[in-house]
Amino acid sequence: SSGINAEYGGECLKSSWKDLYRRFMRSPNFELWFQTKRNEANQRLEILHIQELCDADLYSWMAGKHEVQIVDLLLWIRDRFDVLDRVGGHPGMRENLKSHIDTLLNMVPADLQNTLKPAFKF
Repeated sequence: SSGINAEYGGECLKSSWKDLYRRFMRSPNFELWFQTKRNEANQRLEILHIQELCDADLYSWMAGKHEVQIVDLLLWIRDRFDVLDRVGGHPGMRENLKSHIDTLLNMVPADLQNTLKPAFKF
C-alpha cells in the first residue's frame, strides 16, 4: 500500500493513509473539523432550499390546497428570513420571499388575512 514517509528527528516514520485518517478521526481536531464541514453543508442546503422556494410557481402549488396548508407555508417562509439573517444568501431572496408572502396572503379569506398580516411585517 502507498505510504507516507516523514523525517522527524532523524527517524523515518512510515504510515499508511488509512492509519493517518484513523488517527485524525480520533484526534480532538476531528470533531471541530467535522462540525464546521457539517455546518457549511447545512447552510448551503438551506440556501439552495430557499432558492428553490423563490423559483417556485406558487399558483400551481396552491391549486386545491386548504387554508391550513397555505398558512403553514406562510409560517415556514417567515422562518426563512431568520435563516437568511444567519447564513446570508442573495439579496434578492428576501424580496422574492416577501412577494411570495403577499401572494399567499391574498389567497386566504379577508378575515384570515387581517389576522395574519401583523405577523408578516418586515
